[in-house]
Amino acid sequence: MKANRLFLILFLFIGVQVFSFGQVQPKLQYSIGAGGSHDGNNMLYGLNFSNELNYRLGKRTSLNAGLLFYQSIGSLENNNLTPGQKNRNHSSGFFITPSFKYTFFQRPSGFNLSLAVGPTLQLGGEGYIANINFFNPEDGPNLASFTDSYQRIGIFAELEAEWKTKNPNVRNAVSLAATGFDDYLRWYVHASYKISFGIGKK
Repeated sequence: MKANRLFLILFLFIGVQVFSFGQVQPKLQYSIGAGGSHDGNNMLYGLNFSNELNYRLGKRTSLNAGLLFYQSIGSLENNNLTPGQKNRNHSSGFFITPSFKYTFFQRPSGFNLSLAVGPTLQLGGEGYIANINFFNPEDGPNLASFTDSYQRIGIFAELEAEWKTKNPNVRNAVSLAATGFDDYLRWYVHASYKISFGIGKK
């Protein structure tokens, strides 16, 4: 997928959220977050930045619309590299995730534990180096670069802990989310810190 198409999708998604703010809808909460990520397929680590719009249905349930951007910044492995060669494996992408959230633990102090599940759409890709010398291993590795682009639907699950701040309209949270594709449920794992803001009437 070309970069301009990714930016167009991001612009449209943010535009929908801005429009929602102007409608003064009840029970809305907007969150921004950042944290670390792990690409389990390519053994990479990176950073993530997210925003999320949450509509509360009841005391324990809500519907979420999330957008997360992930970019790898390093590798956990140096396999098949010659001395002095840098690891050029990388991955990145946008994850558009609608989800259903259920709060299964609530305390009077305002501390909550929640689980969110839903589908996710990834728009992004990866690049990696692989050994293609399968038939004559005694000759040493023959390394080749590969690039894959993704427009794929997977599954999403997130465990979140949330608590109050001194400002009744602002809440803090930490979350651990997993995104799976192709029968691999931990393709990406994201650990994030979030700040949430109440919007409109309660």
